[in-house]
Amino acid sequence: MELTDPQMAAERLLIRLFHERGVRVFDPQPLRDRCRCSHERVGEMLRGFFVDDIDHMTVDGQIEVTCEFCNSTYHFDPVEFE
Repeated sequence: MELTDPQMAAERLLIRLFHERGVRVFDPQPLRDRCRCSHERVGEMLRGFFVDDIDHMTVDGQIEVTCEFCNSTYHFDPVEFE
């Protein structure tokens, strides 16, 4: 019940959970729903694969990578990774 009690202060809840004094609570940070993917970052990731793996990823003469977070699609020429 304590975990869901909106009246309990965060400091008090942390002390009860961890049974320690000196618990520090930092200012809240806003969450941002954004993706850090880019054509360059995905290309760097692909450079870590073996040539045989790149061959298996190639369909119709190109490699297509879709970010599962933001749904951006990037296209690459497999020759870049030889």
